[in-house]
Amino acid sequence: MTNNFVYLRPLNVATVRATGPYATSAAKAWNDIFAWLNDTGLIRSVGTGYGLLLDDPRQTAPAQCRYQASVELVAEARRLIPDHFLIRRLPGGAYARRRHTGGVVGLAHTISQLRNEWVPSQGVIVDSRRPVIEIYLDNPSTVPLDKQRIDVCMPVMVEVHASAA
Repeated sequence: MTNNFVYLRPLNVATVRATGPYATSAAKAWNDIFAWLNDTGLIRSVGTGYGLLLDDPRQTAPAQCRYQASVELVAEARRLIPDHFLIRRLPGGAYARRRHTGGVVGLAHTISQLRNEWVPSQGVIVDSRRPVIEIYLDNPSTVPLDKQRIDVCMPVMVEVHASAA
């Protein structure tokens, strides 16, 4: 696994939210996204998927955790967005990134390692005002699970000490 820092640009996405433990809410949200993409034929024109983990499960009860499955908003999709979907601006900024291979298998462990081990060792802290972003790089219907790549992006910022201010 490789770690580095990236700057993600703000991006308009079509998104659907599900609430509950991330393992189940993510699956539900992605099922809704893929059903819409397949029903409308947009599956051929959408590339990258984005998963947003809006809550820290160490501080929020699993039943209250919010997950958003999102795809970049292509022009032809605007008129086809279902009522229960939202148009949202993916938050940009500085992120620590780790490439995960293997689809969702072991993804929670990768997120925890990035957050708890690598980020603190780099002299930055997690920016809790922004969500963790999963960037799905491969189409799960054409790439085998063990080859699927996901970039886990942890929002970071420089810690400001009171004595430095």
